[in-house]
Amino acid sequence: MICKKRKVTTTELNFTGIICVILLFYSNPEVLYSQDDIPSPPVGYDLNKPGVAHGTYEVVPYYSSTVGIYRNTRIYLPAGYNEDSTYNVLYLLHGIGGDINEWYYNGAPHYILDNLFAEERIAPMIVVLPNGRAMVDDSPGEDIFAPEKIEGFANFEFELIKDLVPFIDSAYPVKTKRGARAIAGLSMGGGQALNFGLAHLDTFAWVGAFSPAPNTYPAEQLIPDLEEDTAKISGLWISCGGADDLLFISENTHNFMVQNNIEHYYMVEPGRGHDWTVWKPGLYHFVQRIFDMEPVHDTGSTPVTPPVGIDQKYTETDPGFYYDPLAQTITLPEKNSVKKLSIYDIQGHLILAKHNPGIDIVNIGQLTRGIYLVALFDDRKNMHGKIIKLWY
Repeated sequence: MICKKRKVTTTELNFTGIICVILLFYSNPEVLYSQDDIPSPPVGYDLNKPGVAHGTYEVVPYYSSTVGIYRNTRIYLPAGYNEDSTYNVLYLLHGIGGDINEWYYNGAPHYILDNLFAEERIAPMIVVLPNGRAMVDDSPGEDIFAPEKIEGFANFEFELIKDLVPFIDSAYPVKTKRGARAIAGLSMGGGQALNFGLAHLDTFAWVGAFSPAPNTYPAEQLIPDLEEDTAKISGLWISCGGADDLLFISENTHNFMVQNNIEHYYMVEPGRGHDWTVWKPGLYHFVQRIFDMEPVHDTGSTPVTPPVGIDQKYTETDPGFYYDPLAQTITLPEKNSVKKLSIYDIQGHLILAKHNPGIDIVNIGQLTRGIYLVALFDDRKNMHGKIIKLWY
């Protein structure tokens, strides 16, 4: 397994009207589940460093019998890739608004992996970055929560197992035993990684979820056979931002693991939201703990502080918005590039849409309590989204 047992204490913290239970972990001679032993990645961990050998990317088609067409996946080949060698494989999944390019353009996985590989801190691996929507039109589209899109994410389980894994096993020099396969993802892809990875432990030995989304199955459904399934898990990682309104999903999964003595890593990033400040470090930490690697340098002690609330900063590249849970309003900044504002409920139904909102205050008092995604689109149809939770 990838971690040792730790005793758990809980601290209740209140931010923006939401009570969140942040689980803090302390050292003990017998002591599992450590976050205070994992420091933040070093400065430059995700940058192109001089003198570091680089892996390569390629986009390749594979036939999906699930969909009945050829679909593309992006593939990372490590530095020094040689067809006479054999490699481990990591399947790395995107979020609900992404595709095969989301990690590549936003998460710098190639630089993170190149830098770690150069320091001999990870095992050589091929990384497969597929489109997690198993459907003919697998683009995100403007309505990312459309029912057929959500169904496509669920159906990807069958394509992954029946089509993609066999294709990779036959087309690349990879190790085909379960111990040489890992699956991880962010947000919607984090939910997929837990759902599919833990459901197919004969295929995947290592599972990682960064800010898993509401598509995540209940924990008792993830691991229905405690004795048999637990014995097959070589490594399990769950991380989330402390200011992420979806933290409860990670907490519920983590609590089930603790109650049933299932070894895993659980890390809460204090004050951070549902974004790359959690997902990139998640990848950095996870890949050092898979394929029987020990994170020799990725240990230490770092203080854990309470979250300070949801980040509401406005920048030119991140238009953002201010959500007032008491007034039940959403306020856009004075200068922004937002052309459309959409609000979706947890089932993916479009609840409200405003075009060319400009400077505006949107009243959401008519919404019933629950979880919603507020999505902002610019004129290039790029999306910036935040999760909000209404308790009124």
